[in-house]
Amino acid sequence: MKYLGNTLDREFGLSPKFHEEFSRVFRDNCKYLGISSGDSATLAGSNRTPSTILVGEPSKKSGIKAFVIMPFVEKTSERPKGFFAEVLQSLITPAAIGAGFNVETANRQGSDVIQSTIINELLEADLVIADLTDHNPNVLFELGLRMAMEKPVALIKAAGTGKVFDVDNMLRVHEYQPNLWRSTVESDLPELTKHIAVAWENRNKDQSYMKILRRSVSTGNGSN
Repeated sequence: MKYLGNTLDREFGLSPKFHEEFSRVFRDNCKYLGISSGDSATLAGSNRTPSTILVGEPSKKSGIKAFVIMPFVEKTSERPKGFFAEVLQSLITPAAIGAGFNVETANRQGSDVIQSTIINELLEADLVIADLTDHNPNVLFELGLRMAMEKPVALIKAAGTGKVFDVDNMLRVHEYQPNLWRSTVESDLPELTKHIAVAWENRNKDQSYMKILRRSVSTGNGSN
């Protein structure tokens, strides 16, 4: 309904108060006409795997959402199978919950296809947490889109991950220990929670990636 509502509002100028009624009438008409494509499975996703999933939420509802972008498949022998799932479960999710966020991520199911619904979530989330470990192309692409919108991000990566020159030199990237022992997780969690909270607290400050670049260009031009 969120994706449908965005389309009805943006493309057809239909007031949100009519969106549910439109969906119901459309489904009823499809059923009456015997049309199987375009029915509730398409509109509301009742028979489809959701593109995003809620992986955690604080006990006290906050109304703010952190969307996590990270690798979903281990593509090098350096990472054991299930490494990123464990990072999401044991580190990112509890840290984001500790910072007061509902935590959502993409439900890729092993696919590298970037879906429009995921892009919408990426652009609309209050905060995006990006795990730059192993320099996954999808993550870097999605991060670029988010940065272009000048919306807040919290950047993290496993210790030992090489630098992304245009990112690490301008924005703080929190490193976590990749062995994921209980002791290292317990040590990393408070710092990661603080890192996420600070990224959110500084969201309105004049420190976005795009603003830093624009200031650099402006300063450079002024000196010539």
